[in-house]
Amino acid sequence: MNSRRIALKAMVAGVAGMAIGSPTFAHDQNEELKKLRSLMPVNSCDCHSHIVGPYDKYPMVESRAYTPPMASVSELRKLHKELGIDRSVLIQPSFYGTDNRCLLDALRELGPSSRGVAVVAPDATEAELDNLKKSGIVGIRINQPSGPRDSNGLSALIDRAGRQAAELGWHVQVFLPMRVIGSLAPTIERSPAPFVLDHYAGAKAEGTTQDGFDAVLGLLKSGKAYAKLSAPYHEAHGPIYAGMAELALEFINANPERVLWGSDWPHTPWIRNPADSKLTVTPFFHVDNAELLERFLELVPEQSVKEKILVHNPETLFHFAFA
Repeated sequence: MNSRRIALKAMVAGVAGMAIGSPTFAHDQNEELKKLRSLMPVNSCDCHSHIVGPYDKYPMVESRAYTPPMASVSELRKLHKELGIDRSVLIQPSFYGTDNRCLLDALRELGPSSRGVAVVAPDATEAELDNLKKSGIVGIRINQPSGPRDSNGLSALIDRAGRQAAELGWHVQVFLPMRVIGSLAPTIERSPAPFVLDHYAGAKAEGTTQDGFDAVLGLLKSGKAYAKLSAPYHEAHGPIYAGMAELALEFINANPERVLWGSDWPHTPWIRNPADSKLTVTPFFHVDNAELLERFLELVPEQSVKEKILVHNPETLFHFAFA
């Protein structure tokens, strides 16, 4: 076992052993947020956040699973300023379908420090795609968190999206269960476009023997795909998020140049309470954003690795370097 892997395993044990009630920073104090900001490299990027609303301006699709509260550009800006984040990647949420107007308007408001990942209609015209590109879109999102109903159809969708993205100089972002990503690994590996695997590559907090894990590591090692460290609270309880640190460190050990970090702000749910109507506003998850970032920073004490994940990897993938 090499020295780096030994160090990573020791770090997992250390993170898992921290007292849940004793975070390093008191997040309600300006001085402690200042300490957190001091750890962030210049041009750090939050690679996964969403803007929601206003409802009357951006109607949601009838087929949506839930209705979230509103979340504005000004709120995101405030959060990023508090955390020392300089760049942002906005992701088209499922409840807007292929209507990317809210996303595009938010990118316009945020300016050159932002990029976007859109959901693209199968029949999108060349002119529509060109407009998306000019507006700051750099990727196509495929969102099926519960897994596909038609595995053959999903493989064809992945293949088509990869060819379409490559022609535009974009990437493909997928939100799929890890076992499904594993089954699609040969299709992804053949694709001419890079891929981003959302939310710990769809992993559960079940260790490194779960279905698809080895295939995902293979995609990272080959350089074909990026694993995004985001939304650990969907699979584990904070503030420690037991089981997720082990997965993160395995991804980093496989290839630190193929790992990204995202806040997943404003922390939308994936489903609503079955007793509620889809018209009922489903609250966001309650997440301490500073604490979430702190957990990540504790995993990567090495400055060079931190800069790769927060700055250099997103700079290259999302074309910030060419702004």
